[in-house]
Order: sequence, then C-alpha cells, then structure tokens
Amino acid sequence: MNQINNDFNESAYTFTTKEGLNVILIHKKGFNRSVAALGTPFGSIHEKQKYDGKIVEHKHGLAHFLEHKLFDDAGEDILSKFSKYGANANAFTSFDQTVYYFSTNLSLYEPLSLLIDFVNRFDITEASVEKEKGIIVEELKMYEKMADMKLLMNTYENVYHKFPLKYDIGGTEASVNATTLQDLELAYALNYNPYKMGLVIISGDDPEKIKAHIEKHSITNEIIQVEDIFDEEPLSVVKENNEIVFPVKLDKMSLSFKFKYNGNSPMFDAFKIKLILALNFTEFNESYQTWLDEEIINDYFSYDVDLRDGFGVIYFFNEGQKHEEFKNVIKSTIELLKVDEICYNQIKKRYYGQTILSLSQYDRYAINVLTSYFKNTDYYEYLKNIRDVSLEEILETREILKDFNISFNRMING
Repeated sequence: MNQINNDFNESAYTFTTKEGLNVILIHKKGFNRSVAALGTPFGSIHEKQKYDGKIVEHKHGLAHFLEHKLFDDAGEDILSKFSKYGANANAFTSFDQTVYYFSTNLSLYEPLSLLIDFVNRFDITEASVEKEKGIIVEELKMYEKMADMKLLMNTYENVYHKFPLKYDIGGTEASVNATTLQDLELAYALNYNPYKMGLVIISGDDPEKIKAHIEKHSITNEIIQVEDIFDEEPLSVVKENNEIVFPVKLDKMSLSFKFKYNGNSPMFDAFKIKLILALNFTEFNESYQTWLDEEIINDYFSYDVDLRDGFGVIYFFNEGQKHEEFKNVIKSTIELLKVDEICYNQIKKRYYGQTILSLSQYDRYAINVLTSYFKNTDYYEYLKNIRDVSLEEILETREILKDFNISFNRMING
C-alpha cells in the first residue's frame, strides 16, 4: 500500500487488488463515521464502446437502467439490507459515471462487503427487466414535467450535433422499452470489471485492516479492455435561436457559448474558467447589481462550464421577461471578460476555503476523489493547483474563451 503524498495533512493511501481494482483509503484517525464510494466511469454519454475489435452502440439511458437493476439485487431491497447494518446507502448515474455509496457511524465492514458483493454480481432476469421498464418510464415522465429539466435538455439539444449530452441520462421511453437483458449484460461485462472501477473509503479504521478486508471481497469480474468512442463534435451549434412553450409562471432562458478547447487538464481549466466567470457574473462586477435592479436577471441566474475533448461550452440560465436585454448583457460581458487583480485574490481565497471545507464533508469528499480518479487526476494535486493558481494562469486561460458559437433558448408560458 502506497501513501499518497499531499500538502493537506491527509493520511491517504492507495493500492490495487490482485484483480485490478484501484482503491484509495483516506484515514481519519479518531473519527467514527465511515464513507465508501464504489463506481465506474460509465455514464449516459458512453453510448459507443470498442472491445475485442468490435464496436457496440448502447441504447440511450442504459447506464441508468443498469444502476436500477443492480440495486434491485434479485428482487431484494438493497437499501433495507444496508439499514440493517446501520448504514445509509444510495447511488446515482450521471453523464460521466455511475457511483454506489454508503455512510455509517457503526462498523464499516458489513456494509462494505454488501456494497462490493452486490455490485460484483449480475443477477438479473428478463422478467425483472420488463418490470423495471415501467418504473423508469414513469420517472422520465416525471422529469418531463419539470421546467428546469426541460430547459436543460432542450439547451443541450440546441448546442450538440452528436455529443451524447443531448440525450437524457435516463434515455427515452422508446430506448427504455427496447432495452433487453442482453443489452444490460454486455454493458455490465464491459464496464463493471475491476480495471475500470474505483473504490474510495474514508474511515477512522486502520487502513491495513480495511485493505485486508477488501482483498477478501474484491471485484472479481473478468477484465475486458474497453475504449470509449465519441463521434467528432462540430464547433457550430444546432440552433442559434429556439423557443419552446411550457407551463411556467416566469419565462426561462439559456444562453450557451461553444468554443474550441484542446487543453489536457479539463478539471483545473474548468475551475479557472469558473473563477473568471465569477469575476464577471457575480457581485464582483459592479454591473451585476444593476442587472438585478433592472430585472434583467434574478436569483435564478446561474452559469456553468463543461470541457470536453476538442470543445467546451459555457451555459447561462435565467428567468424573466427581458429576453433580449439578458442576451445582450451576457454577450457584451463575455466578449470583454475582465480580471481585476484585487478581486481575483479575494475570490481565489474564497474558492480555496470552500475546497478545504469539503475535506470534512465525507460523502462529497469521497465522490470528489473518485470522480478525479476517473478523470486521471490526482485530487490533491488538483487542490494544490487551486491554491497556487496564479493571475498569469488565469489570464492565459481567458485567451481560449474566444470565437464563440452561440445558442439562445427561451421557454415561454403556454
């Protein structure tokens, strides 16, 4: 077991089981609470994969469907099993990953064995697959009634030609109903094997004792070399302007800026871009209060950034009736992004403080470490980069935020 050197006084260790599962242990001496997160970098965007010279195209929403079925565990309630051990458990599928996790103030080992064992077992029947379809379809229909979710997915559809972010994490009613047991079995074999997966544990227990326990209950599925394949995504947007009708009390809108990105540190670059955006689209910009006062934006206003291989997108979301005014102030501001040194130093300290605080939020901490691992990033190096980021680095990053293709999407009441 190797110690992970870091600048944050974290007692962190890593080892790989003989089956190939990478494990990260974070020792919190004297703490009773334990958290474990076990996952795979298989999310809704991983629809095309190559293995053994073959290419398979998964159905939309297959990763989410598989998460549902593994939690079913041959018809038994996994959550109730965790509860018997005094553990709270859950799981999620995102665009990029599927993660199963639990937390407990009691013994770590019984729920840890359960976590590893149920993820390591594919015990799904055709009858249970058919039953699950109705549950997932109802879930999709529920999300379709949510204005925020509708706006988000419509935004993606207007930005992306081919990239699978344009598809809902849960898929569509048609793709769910077309899913077969064989589809799930293949996706499981390709993505739930030890070399792809990762396990992060935060606990006050002795790391050597935890290691010994994991080695008795490790992921043993056959290792299959898998490559994720994505079609080339154009830098243009699908629609520059779009309008949808939906029952909302106040109009909603999104404004997306698509640009070229060829960086090799997307996590850190995304942080730097968010810092630049915070300097220009929060109270650090003296115009921000004016936008609020004039009702160009309101408390719903938010922004986000997503960096992928070859491109990136900055999204802005808002509510209100001043569609064109919103569009104009965002465009004019992003075309002249300002980086004030005094404000930069203030917000850098704020962001770094929030990051350090997250080290005491165990559930979030474990998932952050696991997500970083899936992105081939040392989480502690990422934190160090945030701490040490220079003004020059921020200014260099600002230079990639040019030559945007823009998509404006509005949702009006009807």
